[in-house]
Amino acid sequence: MYGFRQFINDRGQDGLIINTYINSPKVKISEIANQFGKSEAEIYRILSAHDIPPNRLKIHHEKVHGLSHLGWGVRDIAEFTGYTPRNIRYILQKKLSEG
Repeated sequence: MYGFRQFINDRGQDGLIINTYINSPKVKISEIANQFGKSEAEIYRILSAHDIPPNRLKIHHEKVHGLSHLGWGVRDIAEFTGYTPRNIRYILQKKLSEG
């Protein structure tokens, strides 16, 4: 039976899962699932319920666009986000070609 105590425990664990997912990009979803004793589907459900995009590789894309609009150069953005300058140019160009 799913009770209040389980609900509270899960809520705290959700935060830990989200934190691990966002701050450990090299850790696979399967590893996170094993670490927390959940299935991969449950991990994706938790991320979705908290509006976390399932592709964490794009987490900094909005940051790239925002910094670019503030006048930051490609090298500065690359250094700040950890992307390569080539990837920064690709992200900015892709946004322009999409609309």
